[in-house]
Amino acid sequence: MQNESFMKRLMRNKAVPLLGILIVLTILTMVISSGVTKGEPFSALFSKGFMSTGNLLSIFYSLVIQCAMLCGIACILIGGNIDLSVAGQATLSTMVFAWVCANTELPWGIAFVITLVAAVIMGLCNTFLVTKLRFPAFIATIGMASIYRGLCSVMTGGNNITINRQSFLAIGQLKIGGVIPLTFIIAIVLMIIFQFVLSKTRFGRSIFMIGGNPNAARLAGLNLNRTYLKLFVINSILAAIGGLLWSAQNKVASPTSIINAAPDMKVISAAILGGVAFTGGSGNIGGPFVALLLLNVFDNMLKVLEVQSYWNVFAQGLLLAVALVFDYISTERRKKALLAAQE
Repeated sequence: MQNESFMKRLMRNKAVPLLGILIVLTILTMVISSGVTKGEPFSALFSKGFMSTGNLLSIFYSLVIQCAMLCGIACILIGGNIDLSVAGQATLSTMVFAWVCANTELPWGIAFVITLVAAVIMGLCNTFLVTKLRFPAFIATIGMASIYRGLCSVMTGGNNITINRQSFLAIGQLKIGGVIPLTFIIAIVLMIIFQFVLSKTRFGRSIFMIGGNPNAARLAGLNLNRTYLKLFVINSILAAIGGLLWSAQNKVASPTSIINAAPDMKVISAAILGGVAFTGGSGNIGGPFVALLLLNVFDNMLKVLEVQSYWNVFAQGLLLAVALVFDYISTERRKKALLAAQE
């Protein structure tokens, strides 16, 4: 019975089918892109096309900012809110950091602290709109996203700022084993920390309670506004860290690059695909991370196979729509099960 119970729990975990799809998709891409089907030796599977060092590095580099954002976005979604200004916050943070480095002689560590303070202010602004003015988080953060984007261009007239702190840039260039960037390892550590926070701490439990049933959480003595404040501020700090890791990799702060890449939209899609309820109350970090890997491998597969990029945009939109439909179905099932239990 214990084995059966474990298997049932395993099959209910959305990460399991996603992991299966990821493995199949990875193998398929390896075979096609390596040229093995056209006469290349079997060893080409692990050295050419998808598995080439340059291609793997591009996947790791793109995942770094997304993984950092995933920690904050997943927590906010589980808590029953959403933040659509994350890309703008990440961009503005990088511009603040680069501006301080370019216009002062301060060590980059001090510039880093100043950037985190700016991130906290952005999180407080979002919180004020949501908790004090009672704006829906969706509307409030869309509006703030425009403000953050505008400030990025105002600061530099729309120009990039080259980062001139070599010790900071070394963080973005260092590779473990010549393949795995240090920035990616930092992002993985962040995800492990936040998975622990969600699953093993009182704060994590309060996030689930508030997202699942705010009224019941309030009656249980939880301060909703204080929790929302923590979630939005933490999310802003993580966005800033993700942006700075991106800048360390690219040696520049750009007012448009992160925003145009829209990593936050991919992260939200991955979170929902990976089992985070759009309406709040359930989810984790592991499932969304597998979904994020899947989306990036799929994106990379289209590039390696030289498929037109607009098909990728179409596929990601379709995946998000399907994920929302399944999320709605699972939410309705939970509601029916709860009503049946109460009867």
